[in-house]
Amino acid sequence: MPDNFPARRERGEEQMAQKTEADKAGTTAARNPKTRKRSIGRPAGQRSIGKKLLIDKTVELLRTVPPEKLSLSMAARHAGVHLTLFKYYFTDRTRLLVDVARTLAMSLGEGVAAIETRELSAPERFRVRIDTMVDFFFLNPFYHRLMMEIIGDDGDPLAAELINLWMVKTLDIYRDIIDSGVQEGSLRPIDPYFTFVAIMGLCEQYQHASRFVEQASAAGAKKHADVAAEYKTFVYDLMLHGVGVSKT
Repeated sequence: MPDNFPARRERGEEQMAQKTEADKAGTTAARNPKTRKRSIGRPAGQRSIGKKLLIDKTVELLRTVPPEKLSLSMAARHAGVHLTLFKYYFTDRTRLLVDVARTLAMSLGEGVAAIETRELSAPERFRVRIDTMVDFFFLNPFYHRLMMEIIGDDGDPLAAELINLWMVKTLDIYRDIIDSGVQEGSLRPIDPYFTFVAIMGLCEQYQHASRFVEQASAAGAKKHADVAAEYKTFVYDLMLHGVGVSKT
């Protein structure tokens, strides 16, 4: 037997004692969560609140608050959660705005896709967009300002990626509609970017003046749905035929 066996035995007994104490401490911490140190991450007690719910709550808030006034703390108060939960999911205000803008863009696209088919003529595809966008902007009046807010923060790679994807995809769609219209003889070869800007602007402006139009109608006060339907028809006719009288 080696001469250092007693020392080894003492060290072994000491290690066993330390392990026993550690096991006791772990058991105590498990029984009393308040004494257990948490790692950095999702705040305790809010496991049932996911990222999608926070985005939906922020979308709801941005229907009454312009994006330039939005802060993480304001969004947290509206959602009824602690600020740390927003910081956990989004890190900063720009990331929150990017996720909200992406959600809204998808909602607008899905609204169009639910109605549009490739069998429709080019003018009818424009009509689908006008109908959908008037309703969408009435519900989300600050959507365009949200996009402008994100464009202004071009230093964030996610913001730049979203805006680039949004514009490229949108222009591709409008270019395809115009090209199809030229081939079928229903449209002139007009600029897709200006066409998009014009339609978006006309559709967005209705929600700003809708109450005035509804109250000042020549036939007296009208329901929003009736005036909105008339405005959609007007925008479609304006885009397709203009306001001048053809002499040919």
